[in-house]
Amino acid sequence: MAITTLINDFPPLPSQALKKRQPKGKKDSNKRQCPESVDRHVTLNDLPDELILEVLHYLPGIDMQDFQLHTLLSLSLTTRNLHRVVSDKIYSTYDSYFCEPFLFLRTLISNPRLGESVRHAKFRYGDDAHLERKRYSPTARDKKIIKEGMKALDFPDWKGWATRCNSVDVELDILHTAVMLHTPNLVTLDVEDGLISAYSKAKWPELIKKATTGEHFGHAHRFKALQSVRVDAQNMVIHHLVPILRLQSLRKLELRELSEVELDMRAPAELRRVLPPGCNNLEELVLEECSLRYDALETLIASARGLRSFRFDANQESVLLGGSGVMLQNALWRQQNCLESLDIYHDPWHKDDEDHLQHGGLEQFPVLRDLKCPLRMVVDVRSGASATVLEFLPPALETLCLTIRWGADEELFLHVLERMASEYSTTVPQLRRLQLNIQVPAEELDFDCERLVKAYSTTNVELIINLPSDSDDEEWGDWRTVSSDSDDSDDSSDEVDLYSDSDSSSDTNSENESG
Repeated sequence: MAITTLINDFPPLPSQALKKRQPKGKKDSNKRQCPESVDRHVTLNDLPDELILEVLHYLPGIDMQDFQLHTLLSLSLTTRNLHRVVSDKIYSTYDSYFCEPFLFLRTLISNPRLGESVRHAKFRYGDDAHLERKRYSPTARDKKIIKEGMKALDFPDWKGWATRCNSVDVELDILHTAVMLHTPNLVTLDVEDGLISAYSKAKWPELIKKATTGEHFGHAHRFKALQSVRVDAQNMVIHHLVPILRLQSLRKLELRELSEVELDMRAPAELRRVLPPGCNNLEELVLEECSLRYDALETLIASARGLRSFRFDANQESVLLGGSGVMLQNALWRQQNCLESLDIYHDPWHKDDEDHLQHGGLEQFPVLRDLKCPLRMVVDVRSGASATVLEFLPPALETLCLTIRWGADEELFLHVLERMASEYSTTVPQLRRLQLNIQVPAEELDFDCERLVKAYSTTNVELIINLPSDSDDEEWGDWRTVSSDSDDSDDSSDEVDLYSDSDSSSDTNSENESG
């Protein structure tokens, strides 16, 4: 099919409209009226940019999330037009596993437009932090490029940063932070291992602190585009992350293995001073395997003006020292009018807990639509046979996912959920999905789940029951394991020699020519 047919059948895409030429004369007009040769075929060069980018999603070996760029790189070296189209995709993600940091930094300084293309950055530390490769030794020309790049930003201590980046045994964290200086449109940051050094703390939070204090920061950007941060904070406390939490552009924060169990009684007051209530625009907070004091958790949650989603993976031993499920709800109380999603893997309870605090509280969260939690968090098991669930559920609830934990005697109250099938419409009329993750072995489960199936078969609620063999890696699987992109790199993920010494200069020249 000829391109003219495509243009006549569909409105031109933006890039087509730009390429459309004005008539140059009668002769050219006659040529356009002649039928196209049947032997002429449409090539990639004839397609609009938007369609080329759509086609790329169907090619093998392309995974924008996992930074598998073999096919993109091959396409970029084919023609100048394809290089222009895909270059933004090639540089959209910086992953230190694949990219030698010094060479990537040198590339960004040599061609600032490429730095503007970077939207996502992933820093890896520790064992298996990157593919096997020799540490690059910068030449005198390399060092001059780095120095001039830092000087151009004119931020405080630019000379010190240039010196450190050019040193022989420069820390990876220094280079990664320098990359952040040259990526003004950075949207997401993922730090896979917070254990950077036994003797120093991470540099990138300090950089963000200096950029956001309002003081002189030269021509360097101030991270106004950064919206999402994920950190394996094994060697950090909340105080180290305060600059991130004061960032007004931040919308999502995910912390893993954060430890905040200081016994210094001055620490809570100091944390509240530097992280006052409502000081950020955080909408989604995820805490995974964190060890937190209650006052630290309360301060962290209260720092958000309007938290919409809270996800918490914890257990009795590692979280909320001296706390309870009710205390967790109290910590969320400031967010009651905006919280839409609550995901709790374990509430801090155990059988020997004799603390008879008042149950409930979630029923006073008016916009909470999605709730995932242990059954005990919404059923007062102390009431025995008269226990109910509806009085503790938020009125706007649409999806309810309950975990029936092994050893918590929660399976003894499945009859409460059976009774809910005939009563929910008056209390939670918008409920559309009920999922039960039953962790109790079948031989110990003294309840016939068919009773639940029958009870909900005549309702508008979709019932999903995951027994132990089904639920291990389903709803909660991603909480119990490290993200898959952090370990199993298959054979197709060999290092792309994208920022080698020989290629970076040619890429830069090609970019300049195509721009």
